[in-house]
Amino acid sequence: MGLAKQVPPQVIQLKASATPVSVRQYPLSREAREGIWPHVQRLIQQGILVPVQSPWNTPLLPVRKPGTNDYRPVQDLREVNKRVQDIHPTVPNPYNLLSALPPERNWYTVLDLKDAFFCLRLHPTSQPLFAFEWRDPGTGRTRQLTWTRLPQGFKNSPTIFDEALHRDLANFRIQHPQVTLLQYVDDLLLAGATKQDCLEGTKALLLELSDLGYRASAKKAQICRKEVTYLG
Repeated sequence: MGLAKQVPPQVIQLKASATPVSVRQYPLSREAREGIWPHVQRLIQQGILVPVQSPWNTPLLPVRKPGTNDYRPVQDLREVNKRVQDIHPTVPNPYNLLSALPPERNWYTVLDLKDAFFCLRLHPTSQPLFAFEWRDPGTGRTRQLTWTRLPQGFKNSPTIFDEALHRDLANFRIQHPQVTLLQYVDDLLLAGATKQDCLEGTKALLLELSDLGYRASAKKAQICRKEVTYLG
């Protein structure tokens, strides 16, 4: 799991009128509970989920991956989102983003960052906002867990991550003018006028991401091609 080394822990600002909300866990089928258990175990082992006692609580909504018995532990954060201050969304419009691509730079690399939001730490004072109830299918014990990293389903996560990664990659853009780097949240497109420019830029970008604490998905990577799928 990545960890953005230069990004400080995120403090979530509540609306002035906000008070804690507690929504009990919806009933889960045995299949769904057992399907998300390996993911919950892994996240606990990695310190991304930790025990907590919080007046806040919102339910999990396990989402089944198509064609499998595997489930993703998605949280219903709608009630938390209502109580958190909005921030101006700076994630670019995809059409406007792609229009900035120089036509002569037609060798492309596309990278998708793994577990991108989990790369950003949550400040300890903000962690209780995202608590949920979990019953261990092995022991039957029920307790609250919460996230130490930026959670999925939180309304401000895309903008917070997008801005953090833009800041982290600012020096890369300055140091590598021979390539163009586009970013849409955690999806990156690098373009060069020649295959060599693209290859060298890709190597430098992967090293920079690793040094900063991000991880690119090898499975989803499209390296130095004339045609790629981006934001598709």
